[in-house]
Amino acid sequence: MTDIDAPSPGRASRVARTVVLLVIYVAAAGFAVSEFIKYPGVSNIRPGLGGEAFFGDMIYGRAFKPYVTRVLVPWMVRLAVLVTPPAIKAPIERNLRQATRDGRPEWLFQYPFEFWLTRHLLLIFAVGFAFALRRLGRLSLGRSGVETDVIPVATLFCLPGLYGYASHLYDLPALCLFTLGLCLIAARRYVSFVLVFVLCTLNKETALLLTLVWLIFERRSLKPRQLVVGVATQVVLWALIRGGLAWLYRANPGEMMAVHLFRNFQTLAVPIHWFEFRPIGDWLIVPYRYNALYVLGFAWALVALRRAPQFLKDAFWIAVPVTVLTWLYGNVDEMRVYYELLPIVVLVLAGSLYRLLGYTPRQAAASA
Repeated sequence: MTDIDAPSPGRASRVARTVVLLVIYVAAAGFAVSEFIKYPGVSNIRPGLGGEAFFGDMIYGRAFKPYVTRVLVPWMVRLAVLVTPPAIKAPIERNLRQATRDGRPEWLFQYPFEFWLTRHLLLIFAVGFAFALRRLGRLSLGRSGVETDVIPVATLFCLPGLYGYASHLYDLPALCLFTLGLCLIAARRYVSFVLVFVLCTLNKETALLLTLVWLIFERRSLKPRQLVVGVATQVVLWALIRGGLAWLYRANPGEMMAVHLFRNFQTLAVPIHWFEFRPIGDWLIVPYRYNALYVLGFAWALVALRRAPQFLKDAFWIAVPVTVLTWLYGNVDEMRVYYELLPIVVLVLAGSLYRLLGYTPRQAAASA
């Protein structure tokens, strides 16, 4: 090998850094996914959603609306099931079925290979979220190095506190794809953004929040006509996908939207709901449901927003529709419904913390 062929020290260092980060992020993501599956569990045992049958119903399109229309992971799993040779599938199914007790849990005994695929897909999305959050931190905070490397690790280890109600197959993909969409908007890489927007829309209807971020972010750079065309294109694409899914699953039971406003007022009228904790294993206790710690974190982010980078200020506007829609149609104490807001709040808080510690973007970049 000649000197010309040899990798430069800078490139070799970047590759080594990426490998180390990959190992760390996989470990942190593995913890987050393990807790995601374990508590409260991907089967979702609530009777109103089908109880033990919920996992299989989600994968094979029999679940209640609107859950059944969030199809990205179910379609990926079903495609993988179709193309996987029986010789590969059989031993995995046999080993997982042996891990059950008298066929319990029933959903795992019935769909072992589908669960195996789902678990690994969720891990990939969790790792993808980590790298996307790191990249978004670099783009928005103007920082590189350890300061941005550690943000995803801390976020993944805190993530189980947001599970609370249920672990839905679209939750971690929503975190990953929405964060990646924010990265592409910040970097103005709109060809790639269209693909991510489509995947995000297949995963969950909240993908339209990315359009709001795009509009607010680009309003200073584009002419009104360009803004109208851009918004209209995204809205039409979103409507075609979500409308097609609604038509495809029109015969499924349930309703696309249910008003929960009165229920939300009732929930917050009970003070114990403001401070609720649950144990993870035997060594850690984390908050869940509507917890005052999250409210304080959000309040800190609102105060810190004044000095936050402009992109994060623009993106933070999605807090308005997220809050309104959650109060009307969601469960205000179900922390997982705020996932689209999570990367923005985390980076606002991280930037505020670094300012308190005296770090500047230039110092951070020099230490990378």
